[in-house]
Amino acid sequence: MKKARVLSFVLVLLVAAVAVLYYYVNRPNEASKIHISTNPWVGFTPFIYAQEKGWLEKTPFQFMWLVDLTDNARLYEQGFTQGFTATQYELFHFKNHDTIKPVFLIDRSNGADAIVSNRSLQEIRDSKEPVDVYLERESLNEDFFEAFLRENGLNRDHFHKIDASQKSIVTLQPSQKPIVIISYEPYISKLYAKGFVPLASTRTMKTFFVIDALYMDEAVIEGREKEFRHLKELFQVSVERLKSDPHEYYQTVKGYLEGQSYEEFMHSVSQIEWLYEGQRNDIIEHLRKQKVGTDKLLP
Repeated sequence: MKKARVLSFVLVLLVAAVAVLYYYVNRPNEASKIHISTNPWVGFTPFIYAQEKGWLEKTPFQFMWLVDLTDNARLYEQGFTQGFTATQYELFHFKNHDTIKPVFLIDRSNGADAIVSNRSLQEIRDSKEPVDVYLERESLNEDFFEAFLRENGLNRDHFHKIDASQKSIVTLQPSQKPIVIISYEPYISKLYAKGFVPLASTRTMKTFFVIDALYMDEAVIEGREKEFRHLKELFQVSVERLKSDPHEYYQTVKGYLEGQSYEEFMHSVSQIEWLYEGQRNDIIEHLRKQKVGTDKLLP
């Protein structure tokens, strides 16, 4: 009996040892993972779709889903990520961005970023009291607002900036006091539903062009171009699914859309221009003029 117990104990240890060995041989190698931060902007949802379909499981790419635009910089500069999805304006707010390069272009905002208010532009201009402006500081929002002031000849001193996350921005209500809000899809749909009206958008602005891309540390790109090309292909397949079966696509990604309805989501899709196919020389030239390095862009 004692011998049988000993044999059983040895067998259990052997099975446990094999299980542990199997885990360590087959576990994901974190050192080989490429961590990318992103948010539920409509143009980035193809990454969500690919993730939810399990297409990223056999790739080195691991996405971290955020809300605040400024978190991209914090995570990257602290070494938690090697890349991020963003506009060229987010890039400009990084302390050191010379070695950060776009791998492939994603979209151009054509109305999905907007400046809204509970007053008309003329009422804002005529207001005798300072106007509170809710936006994310040190992000695209500030650049958008500065361009809006220039295009409309508005006095910067007439406005009081308030740093606010998108989560808090969507809780704002029209009030007696004039306010201005800078936001983007999927959050801007909620503000329209509350009665806020657009003062400007990336469709109406003449001097403000918003280009979204996947940005990476160029040292991470080198030697792994094939893997990034595969990620781009998965992104493209996701967009094709959006075009061929938008209902199925929406059902797959809706958990990330902050409660955005199907109709709101499809409207936001109509307010971007996809850029992932081919080389858009006009867009690339625009980025170069803004001192964005484009030498790592995949064909």
